[in-house]
Amino acid sequence: MTTTIIGGGIIGLSTAWFLANDGWDVTVLEKGDLSDNCSFGNMGYLSPSHFVPLAQPGIVSQGIWWMFNMKSPFYVRPSLNPDLLDWGWKFMRAGTAAHVERSARPLTDLLLFSKNLTAEWQRSGLMSFEYTEDGCIMFYQTAKYEQEERENAHKAADLGLQVEMIDREQAQALEPDMQPDVRGGVWFKDDAHLHPNSLMRQLPALLEQRGVKIIRNAEVTGFSKENKRIHSVRYRDNTGQHEISNSDLVVLSAGSWSPQIAKMAGEHIPLMPGKGYSMTYATDRQRMRRPCILLEAKVALTPWKTQFRIGSTMEIGPINDRILFPRVQGIIEAVPKFLPGITDDPAFRQLADLESLKRNLREKVWFGFRPVSADGMPYIGFAKKTDNLMIATGHAMLGLSLGAGTGKLVAEMAGGKKTSVEMGAFDPGRY
Repeated sequence: MTTTIIGGGIIGLSTAWFLANDGWDVTVLEKGDLSDNCSFGNMGYLSPSHFVPLAQPGIVSQGIWWMFNMKSPFYVRPSLNPDLLDWGWKFMRAGTAAHVERSARPLTDLLLFSKNLTAEWQRSGLMSFEYTEDGCIMFYQTAKYEQEERENAHKAADLGLQVEMIDREQAQALEPDMQPDVRGGVWFKDDAHLHPNSLMRQLPALLEQRGVKIIRNAEVTGFSKENKRIHSVRYRDNTGQHEISNSDLVVLSAGSWSPQIAKMAGEHIPLMPGKGYSMTYATDRQRMRRPCILLEAKVALTPWKTQFRIGSTMEIGPINDRILFPRVQGIIEAVPKFLPGITDDPAFRQLADLESLKRNLREKVWFGFRPVSADGMPYIGFAKKTDNLMIATGHAMLGLSLGAGTGKLVAEMAGGKKTSVEMGAFDPGRY
């Protein structure tokens, strides 16, 4: 059995891994060179704590308010783009308490399933990527966010997750070097983190050792389709135009580029890119003990052995290569307001030199595009109109968290097996 996978991010490579393990002949088409896709610059979180989908009550009204603040963490660029309007209408309709309630269990199950598979990669000895199970702390400064997080903590406990509310004194004891200036926080103890750059450098090499063919700098240009089946995939690379014929299965896992490719096959995927930024610096002494999220600012921080990463923002709109400095400035300025101890780190002080940062924006700031579905839930399963096409995209900021699990589920469905997780909530046919 042969498969062509479109997209070489964590979703596509994980899918290649599990299909190859099941005996499939696998080819991966990646539009870049696998050196800097969206999976490289993320925060490295494996987050069962993120069981609430992005489409939730209040997100739209909050987003409208944030649109008037250039330093805000969420922004929808006004546009008459029909894809954006279609997505926006569906996203607004999905933002209900009922949607959150019915999504929490399947999303939690998939998050835990995927985390365990990722941990197995580390334990196998085949790869090493600083996998650590220290949990993640959600810090808050206001009574409003304390109430919201208290409710989330109760929901998490009902879902079987390990969670602990902490006060200001406990927060300072857990992160003494950072001196948290917070009202308190929620410690989600099931969360883990890893170094995504390490994972994404090792995984392609292992796949190629196992016989997976990875074609880099390959842009899909179209399909030959007949009787609801794709008979060939056309692509262009540095050597010219090519064609892959007679794949038993085609998997579309091209992240934010998935809708355009899906249209070539006559499929519709309501999805928009959500641009995110991150900044990484080397540190001689790690001052933070575990990842955390600064809730009011929507800023995430991740410590590794010799590096520290700060990331945030969700800019919804067409793909572009602009870096909006005010949003980067908002990220940097938020951190010491929550964690004043970070200013003791010379590397952070250097990063926080805003004039220098502005002059060297392209060098110091990474950006990537998270694929945001119309209801905040990923699309995983067979396409509506094409029998041998599977969709695996729309994971938003949870690509790494859900990567291994998605790959395993695609392999199970492709092989006609009972899936390890109930799939109804992720069916691409829901739109």
